[in-house]
Amino acid sequence: MFAKSNVFPRSGRTIFMKNESGYGRIEVKEVIEKNELLRLLLVDEIRESAAYIEDGRHYELYFKYTRDLVAPVVRHPEIRDTLLLGGAGFSIPKYYISAFPDKNIDVVEFNPLMYQLALKYFYLDDLYRNYHLTENRRMEVFIEDANEYLRRTEKCYDLIINDAYIANRMDDDLLKDRQVKLIKKRLNPGGIYIMNIITALQGANSMPGILEYEIMRNNFKNVEMYPCKTEPTAFERQNVVITGSDKELLWI
Repeated sequence: MFAKSNVFPRSGRTIFMKNESGYGRIEVKEVIEKNELLRLLLVDEIRESAAYIEDGRHYELYFKYTRDLVAPVVRHPEIRDTLLLGGAGFSIPKYYISAFPDKNIDVVEFNPLMYQLALKYFYLDDLYRNYHLTENRRMEVFIEDANEYLRRTEKCYDLIINDAYIANRMDDDLLKDRQVKLIKKRLNPGGIYIMNIITALQGANSMPGILEYEIMRNNFKNVEMYPCKTEPTAFERQNVVITGSDKELLWI
């Protein structure tokens, strides 16, 4: 843990910033939060990724919703091969590789700059070295549109995680029924699809979640939806996880 007085002027400084046409303002910033020194990846001031700067904690997951997205790997140990749509700062792949030595993950990231920033500022280069990923190929990275990857690949997975966002805007194509059907085709029998969607639980802002829940129900026998906040406000837009599978899901 860090006291602000011990790291000044490091806390609050911006160490990278670039405006990308059609994407937004991308920043890497260091902040003190809950007595922890963090490095944040921001797009138009929306948090896309975070990493602990403290030695020994680079691969830990800071945001609760990211911990929820990888929960199926813990609860379903038979999962071996995972696909992540949306890499950003590669927080999920770092945790996945370090926590599950017998599992593999493929990552699809649209913006090559995100991959470069993850390598330079978010300890992805350390992950490659420490886990010999160039040699053992436990993680493969594809710099392309997630929809294109899903159409062209013939590989199937035990788990597909959808966290494809630009700031707080999700890839709308991935939300459509035809793409959910395609995602299901890329799952092994009994595989699990889990997604992060920003929606309210009730009221006018709840429509994205309601619509996606119904699409998932049209494609999977078992669907579950729950907020990532421990004490959510029903009318507040927040991270909500939706899961779908043809096998029984195991959740707390």
